[in-house]
Amino acid sequence: MRLKPSRLRALGDPRRAAAAVAYFTAEAIAGVRRNGLMSVAAVTTVMVVLLAVGASIVLGANLAHIAGALEADIQIVAFLREDLPANAAGVVQKAVEATDGVAAVRFVSRAEALTRLRQQLGGGAGLSSLDSNPLPDSLEIQVTTPRDAGTVAAALRRVPGIEDVTYGAHVVDRLLALTRGVRILTALAGSLLGAVAVVVVVNTIRLTVIARRQEIEIMGLVGATRWFIRWPFLIEGMLQGLLAAGASAAVLAVGYAATAARLSANLPFLPMLPPQHLVDTLAVILLLLGIGVGAAGSAIAVRRFLTA
Repeated sequence: MRLKPSRLRALGDPRRAAAAVAYFTAEAIAGVRRNGLMSVAAVTTVMVVLLAVGASIVLGANLAHIAGALEADIQIVAFLREDLPANAAGVVQKAVEATDGVAAVRFVSRAEALTRLRQQLGGGAGLSSLDSNPLPDSLEIQVTTPRDAGTVAAALRRVPGIEDVTYGAHVVDRLLALTRGVRILTALAGSLLGAVAVVVVVNTIRLTVIARRQEIEIMGLVGATRWFIRWPFLIEGMLQGLLAAGASAAVLAVGYAATAARLSANLPFLPMLPPQHLVDTLAVILLLLGIGVGAAGSAIAVRRFLTA
């Protein structure tokens, strides 16, 4: 790395800040080229770690999406009394809509309920001989928060005109416990992989700095300030992190698009996040993570040579 007195003086002059940034960037690019093998090793290692982090993000996002979709399907069914006058159903529905925790209410008539039952039974075998419709009118209720389904159901049982309320208490409780566990597990896995990424990247970039320790010592001997020495290495680490993040984002984007298409074809009932929505967010996260970890790794690695 070449040092010029004019470059050193430029660091304290705001008017020459752009020139200083260009100089540091050029030196960082030159450092990557001069240490090609170590740079490739660093980029490859960071890429592998970011692939693991990105895969955990993709998996966690889809698990959270599936859990949210399952929770959104939780609904309460309130059966109206058979002796309820026809004009009183609207009054009961308004009372239910005014209940705390209720997001939406839909009236299902006896005829519609019987039609649904026939469709579910595949043509209504055994139902054609019925003299009358045994099903009552009902209200299908969406709750604001799935965890409040039990509380809302208890409140609806006290509404005049409602005979019974059901929401599958045992199934809902198990589903909520499952989705809660999925979110906690995803957060723990993401945090663990993030910590591993930092450790691996710091040690990998430290090797590249150790290989250039004589260069750093010479720069210090000729009068270079600590930040003048640090900046090229920081930018070099950021470039390595940027390259690794770009490569890992491209691999994950192609892999997720292919996987999502195959799962959608084989398991159409499984709610997957659209690739176009997830990939953009994932790319931004990986790029920021790669740049940040690369800069942090370089700063930690070069610090030991500047403390003396």
